[in-house]
Amino acid sequence: MNTNGDQYESTIVSDGSITGLVPTVSDENIVRRTSPALSGDGDSPVKYRTPYAVLPSTESFEDVGRRTIYAIDCGGSLVKVVYTCIEEDENTNELESRLKFRKFQRIEHCLEFIRAHSNASGYGTIESPIMCTGGGAFKYEALIGQTLNLKVEPIDEMAALVKGCCFLLKYIKDESFTYHHDEEPFKQYQYRPIEQTVAFPFQLVNIGTGISVIKIESENEFARIGGSTMGGGAFTGLGSLLTSAKSFDDLLKKAEKGDHRNVDTLVADIASTSHDTLGLPDSLIAGSFGKCVDMKKRDELRGKEQSENDMTKSLLLMFSNSIGQMATLYGKQHQVKRIYFGGYFIRKHPLTMRTISYAVNYWSKGEIEALFLKHEGYIGAVGAFLEHLNQVKSDSS
Repeated sequence: MNTNGDQYESTIVSDGSITGLVPTVSDENIVRRTSPALSGDGDSPVKYRTPYAVLPSTESFEDVGRRTIYAIDCGGSLVKVVYTCIEEDENTNELESRLKFRKFQRIEHCLEFIRAHSNASGYGTIESPIMCTGGGAFKYEALIGQTLNLKVEPIDEMAALVKGCCFLLKYIKDESFTYHHDEEPFKQYQYRPIEQTVAFPFQLVNIGTGISVIKIESENEFARIGGSTMGGGAFTGLGSLLTSAKSFDDLLKKAEKGDHRNVDTLVADIASTSHDTLGLPDSLIAGSFGKCVDMKKRDELRGKEQSENDMTKSLLLMFSNSIGQMATLYGKQHQVKRIYFGGYFIRKHPLTMRTISYAVNYWSKGEIEALFLKHEGYIGAVGAFLEHLNQVKSDSS
């Protein structure tokens, strides 16, 4: 039996596709079998995988886990899907409805997963309509409908992001957290539930292929206040041009092994007394890739694996610093005290969270807090799932 909480035997290959799908257990076992705290995120390292979310025990979510509900977020780089199940709590042995998560690089592989998973679940046909958000919602509407043989409804991307984010912050008590790199390992992740009476306003920075910055006044009042092209798409594209990395995850692995000081110009590298007057630390980056201006240095870097690691780390720091600074400037302009970072760029990567946290704290002089989301890459898909529940409820009333 597999270990990712899904009821079939399968092989997940590197591009996220699925082979050899075979139902393995009865309906009774599906309901009562315990599962690990992680959803299946394909070949992502365990420490970066997305945990399931336990749905609230309210009338709105009663028996949702027994219904075959899927919602899709078609981004520019990844396709994310959320789906429901009902499983036994590992500690109390009580049944609970859960929302689980999976990502794919291609829409075809996502649809293959949905068909196989729904067949194996034992609960019959997929509940229609299936909600789809993201930049590819309209592009793939016909393909999704034909493949799954059901109605597809595209959902506004920004509305889905806001709805999903507000839901997770309201109902998942340990959804948001701050990251503290210099603390002991067990204190680095500090969860921050927010009282609903003071939850708004806040700022959501969604880092996908590009970046959207949204100010949220309430669940129904929000506005896109800015954005940037310097998101995950630009990072992955530049990284693939600079190195032999084949994917975003490959780039993160290279960054972990890199030393950016071999390619970045630091304050200490500049022969000037001005940084003493400004109080800038010697380790501060003065110019990303600054040492690569020298042709001899460029020749030294070419074709070396460690050089690729160094360049990737420099690239990740450059993007993370820029994102943190941009987010803070918008936050100060719109007078928010908390900035939540979503999208699938961060992926719980310590280096990224450390850099963004430092940038927000530095540029806001400690007045704005950077927070991260446990289900960061799936907030749009969660919003689409909630829209499905709202529509089904409206149609039945």
